[in-house]
Amino acid sequence: MDAFDARGGTAAVGDRRRARLAARLFLGEPLPLGLRAVASGGATGTRPPVTATAAAAPSAAAAARVGVPEDFAALVREARRLSRGGHPGDARLWTRIADRVADGTAPHDDAVGPEDLLRAELAEQRAQQHWMAGRHATGAAELATAVEHFERLRMPWHALSARARTFAWTAAPGSRDGEGAVPDRATARTGLDEVLRETEKLLAETPFDVEPLGAGEAAFGTDLRAERTLAYLSVRYSDTFAAYQELLDALNRANRRQEGAEHGEEEYENGEGAGEDNPHHEFPSLTRRFEECVGTLASEGTRLGHPHQSANARQFQADVTARRGAMADAERELRAALQDLESAGRPWRRPRPRALLAQVLLAQDRPEEAVELLHAAIADAVAYDDTSFRFAPTYLLLGHAATHLGDLTGAVRHLSEAAARFDQTDEPGDATEARLQLADVLARSGQQADAVAVLESVLADDAASGVDGRTLAQARLALGRGLRDLEEYLPAAEELLRLADTVAGWPVEDRGGVFTLVAAEAAAALALAGRWDAADTAYERAVAAHAEAPHPPLILLMMREFARLVMQTRESEGVDTALEHLSRADAVLAALPPGGGGFAAWYERGEIHYRRARVLAEAGRHEEALPRAGSAIAAHEEGGDQGGLPRAEAVRVAALIEGKGLDRTNEAIARLTTAAARCRNSGHPAAAHVLDTLRQELLPR
Repeated sequence: MDAFDARGGTAAVGDRRRARLAARLFLGEPLPLGLRAVASGGATGTRPPVTATAAAAPSAAAAARVGVPEDFAALVREARRLSRGGHPGDARLWTRIADRVADGTAPHDDAVGPEDLLRAELAEQRAQQHWMAGRHATGAAELATAVEHFERLRMPWHALSARARTFAWTAAPGSRDGEGAVPDRATARTGLDEVLRETEKLLAETPFDVEPLGAGEAAFGTDLRAERTLAYLSVRYSDTFAAYQELLDALNRANRRQEGAEHGEEEYENGEGAGEDNPHHEFPSLTRRFEECVGTLASEGTRLGHPHQSANARQFQADVTARRGAMADAERELRAALQDLESAGRPWRRPRPRALLAQVLLAQDRPEEAVELLHAAIADAVAYDDTSFRFAPTYLLLGHAATHLGDLTGAVRHLSEAAARFDQTDEPGDATEARLQLADVLARSGQQADAVAVLESVLADDAASGVDGRTLAQARLALGRGLRDLEEYLPAAEELLRLADTVAGWPVEDRGGVFTLVAAEAAAALALAGRWDAADTAYERAVAAHAEAPHPPLILLMMREFARLVMQTRESEGVDTALEHLSRADAVLAALPPGGGGFAAWYERGEIHYRRARVLAEAGRHEEALPRAGSAIAAHEEGGDQGGLPRAEAVRVAALIEGKGLDRTNEAIARLTTAAARCRNSGHPAAAHVLDTLRQELLPR
């Protein structure tokens, strides 16, 4: 910024930006500010469904938070009880157990069973923490440790459960530890099939209610049947999760192929590519396997008295159904899942299906119901100490819903919270996306300076690391536009020129019309700043970019804007230069194929005529200007209802030229009277008022 001030010869712009960055935003409300801060640390261990990842929990005291017994044996027994019930409050207890084992304040107590049993349970907890942090390979290694302990203790059900989770995690994408980033689903499926065969054999040989097989199982006493049952259902859950991931992967690949077809890539004709990697061929078998797994999980959960597993099955089914566009069916499944959880007496499991149901309702344009569900999901997660619940995406969704409802203040609050929580969980890309949305909402609510401050924080060097380059490009474009709206034209141009240089380095097939857009906006910002030599250079760069990758609306807007600004600031050459810009705009429009381009050609043509009328009128050439205004009116007439407002503006200018420039007052009044009545009849009272006001002004003449 100092270098910029030195080049400009004044510190005025720099002082404004430094003051904006130093300002405290939203002083009336104690909110997260949306500016990026150093993460203060993530959440500790939890036991969510396998599909969850970690998120920071609220710091507020939880209404239903469980106590932490001081006696070590009581602490272990309580942790096991909560784990058996799927209560998220077990996480803090297991963390406390691990701490006491590590610091030596809890010598082994035979009252909690063999020492290997506790080691196995703690390995499972560590595995879960690694899973939530995206370290899948590390988590799998911890599960392997747990399996060794369980097998040594003759606890086959628990060993099978841990093995099944290992293979299920292998099927999931998104590892952050550099291993398994590309899931080996064939190995996972082979391993799971082997676990399922062993499970069926064990069911026949070792029913749930037989005597303990060793000291490890004996430690559970009268709860042994429940322990074995839950371990068995965990195997079924893992199998269902893997089938879900396999089907999801095929759906995603099919969508990518379809996008390729829509972009005209030859090998994706009709959504089908060459070779064996065509997901369409897999759908029947993958769908059949998924539906069988979902059905088995639901029926077995119900048969064995654990309806929460039926709820899990319904959530898997609802997610796949929603992704296929059947929102009403997905809604029914999720409402049934919530009822299953009520039947199971597990209200602490409600947050995830509620959040998913809110997404489904938003897709059906029911934001008010979605907001209610999202608040309820967050309240439950806080009340039951569920640190595994993904608060950041939930607040992001709340921001979307609030925006749909027109509650911009609420949207700012929720999006700020989402960004802060994504920072805490080390998800910079998602945090940046939340801030981009936050900046957009701030700008729409009239807080443009705050929006710019948020964008500048996104683009700070330390904040930009690890964020996708295209996301940063989007942020820089929004920042350039925001600075322009704040009338800081030179900083705006500087950001846009920097972005243009970045986009110019992208492969030609990737940048499309983006380079044209950025170059055109940079040129306009330079012109607004009065840097005409640089503006003219940027203008020609934009024209050349348009020839390579057409973006007609943007290039035409730039040319009209140059015509307007030339008349304001370059009086000696204004008229001829302005008309030349408009002639070039005519040529751009004429070069387009009839009916092509996918944009409103009538609007662009009307705006060129409108600007030419104004240029000629400002030069005192009223006789030439009036027909041009008439051409603008006729062009916007082609737009029907959509052309109503630009047509009214063209009528206003035509009446000014007629009534004041040519002294044809009666004709101007007649024109305004007819147009105002038309605006009122078509639902544009504000435009009618503007025309009526001008009519009243002309009447005394």
